[in-house]
Amino acid sequence: MNLKPTKNEHLSTNIELMRMAFRNLSRHRVKTILTVMAVTVSVALYIVADGWLTGMNIDSIRNIVNYEIGAAKLQRRDYFQNKDELPMYENFKGWQNYAAALEKSGYDSAPRFVFSGTLYSEEGFAPLIFNAVDPAREEKLLRYTDYIEHGRYIKSGAFEIVIGSLLAKKLFPEGSNNDVLISTVIDIKEGNTIRHVNQIISAVIVGVVNSPDPQTNNMAFIPIDVLQDESGLMLDGAVTELLIRKHDPDDAAIPGKSESAPVITAALEKETGPLPDDIAIFSWKDYAQDYIAASNGDNISTRVMLLILFILSLLGIANTVLLAILERTKEIGMMRSLGMTDRELVLMMTFESGFIGLIGSVIGIAIGCLINIPMVKYGIDFTTMTENMNGDIGYRIAGAFRSAWNIPVIIISGIAATILSACMAYIPTRRALKLPITESLRFE
Repeated sequence: MNLKPTKNEHLSTNIELMRMAFRNLSRHRVKTILTVMAVTVSVALYIVADGWLTGMNIDSIRNIVNYEIGAAKLQRRDYFQNKDELPMYENFKGWQNYAAALEKSGYDSAPRFVFSGTLYSEEGFAPLIFNAVDPAREEKLLRYTDYIEHGRYIKSGAFEIVIGSLLAKKLFPEGSNNDVLISTVIDIKEGNTIRHVNQIISAVIVGVVNSPDPQTNNMAFIPIDVLQDESGLMLDGAVTELLIRKHDPDDAAIPGKSESAPVITAALEKETGPLPDDIAIFSWKDYAQDYIAASNGDNISTRVMLLILFILSLLGIANTVLLAILERTKEIGMMRSLGMTDRELVLMMTFESGFIGLIGSVIGIAIGCLINIPMVKYGIDFTTMTENMNGDIGYRIAGAFRSAWNIPVIIISGIAATILSACMAYIPTRRALKLPITESLRFE
């Protein structure tokens, strides 16, 4: 005679245990509510913090692409290797041919000559980075030109500059003269030697840019055509880089495969033939390596902190479950005396803790999402803080810090909290089951 329970009997037993576990939630209402609240806070906090961190990273990448460099740059390999030094002698000519080929391939491009210098005004001076640009191409490719706070954007053919808002507040209080001097050193490579020529350029400030990207708000922009001869930088048609972006990009999206360096290179070489060995295309990721590394470090440290908070919350849940089970030792002994097996008791307590975790997760997800809605739409304005820190806050965000929806994390956090809550019941239940039934019935 086979006395082994069938699968159907196991299923019906488990369903009955789940019903008992669910009824126990209302029988021990106070402990249930306290434990549910602990799970709710943990899940909601994790969702909000992760959404905010994700949003700041996404916005920073968008700002790097939309306001600083586009999707990629064409420039000399030696310039890229020493880009932090801004080696203006590592330039190239004939950018117009590359621009025409890129246009045929579906990409916009904008030439730049980047150099460092000192800007002098009546109120003082400040060292900064200057971008010599083609105004028409620059306006088509990058979006900082839409954020002229005062005045207008520069025009070709005139010694005009637009400066960032952070710089303007330091050097140009209201009512000050807009005439400025730019002091720089022209580096000219002659064979294996580099000749340095001091240069002073007179210019007029015609506008102030205040974009969502703090890097842009700390720079200056000047027309590249006025710097071609001895009155400028003696460029003679040279540029240090050619910014690249596909036609009509989605500014909210991060550049995909079509804007990657290999794809752009292949499209360009289809029109021009192989690029010279010393010229290459570098993606925004190549230029943002320092930011990405710092961001990844911040992500790890922040997530570790969130994980620690999550674990501390779960330890609180475990403690609550432990106390609840110890207080119910007599009840457990009674159920054992009535024929419930150890397996059934462990399952019932596990189901009960799992239900608590599930309820807390659902409420936590709901609260976390409700908090995230205004955070995604409006964010929190940290403009004053970023200005006080001169825009250097680690993220490429000048004002509002917005969150983002991270659906996988929202789902996983709820599932993880439910499973972990259920697991927390196992050890204290097994400890209670080690007592003999007679001692369990006398337990007070």
